[in-house]
Amino acid sequence: MDKNTELTEHLRSLRLQSFIDYLEETESSNLSLRESLLTLCRHEWQRRYDVSIQRRLKQASFPKIKTLAMIDYNLAPGLSRELVNNLSTCKFIQDKKNVILVGDSGGGKTHLAISLGVEACKQGKSVGFYDVNKLSNLLLKEHKYGDIERIITKLKKLDLLILDELGYVPFSKNSAELLFRVFSERYEVGSLIITTNLHFSKWTNLFQDKTMTTALLDRVTHNATIIKYDWGSIRLTETLGDNKREEVVEETQEELF
Repeated sequence: MDKNTELTEHLRSLRLQSFIDYLEETESSNLSLRESLLTLCRHEWQRRYDVSIQRRLKQASFPKIKTLAMIDYNLAPGLSRELVNNLSTCKFIQDKKNVILVGDSGGGKTHLAISLGVEACKQGKSVGFYDVNKLSNLLLKEHKYGDIERIITKLKKLDLLILDELGYVPFSKNSAELLFRVFSERYEVGSLIITTNLHFSKWTNLFQDKTMTTALLDRVTHNATIIKYDWGSIRLTETLGDNKREEVVEETQEELF
């Protein structure tokens, strides 16, 4: 075996793929040995960083990837760019605090939730994204088959747990109790991002127990950042345009009242 082949084999066994990819490029340069090693190490670090991000993004189970750069603040006039930038540092995760996004469907709550989750993945945080109703069904299933502790522990260990679309379907007594346990286990242990179409005063209708709902809200809203989405549906605006959307909203309100 010649020396080049032997070197390649050793680098492969050490999982230094970037060293293999950039070795010839480095050898053909006029860099010193130290500079060459530094260049190779930088490439390897970047490769491993990229792989780790992709792994965390996959584990997070986002329905689709959304980024902060994709947010159109012209369509979300009440959304503070400064606040979003502060949240993107993920300090709220470090501080074990929550973010709650409240408002009607289509305003961009899920987009922001996913975008912050993606930023957290880039910063080395473990993230899990769940549709609340699907999570509720999963908890019931795991409880039925005696494996509830495993899923509770998994959810508790996440740096950031994102719960999407809370409020569209009320929970059964068992579901409410299991979700309450998830919230309680994560209190001051890990961060939550919750998107909901319901004001907090209506959460009792979801969990169907006033005492439990009060305790849950006390934990979830403690030191939380709460963003109210009150600018209507961005999706409707993109589809129909501003003027047409206003006509549709007015007609809908007339039908409701």
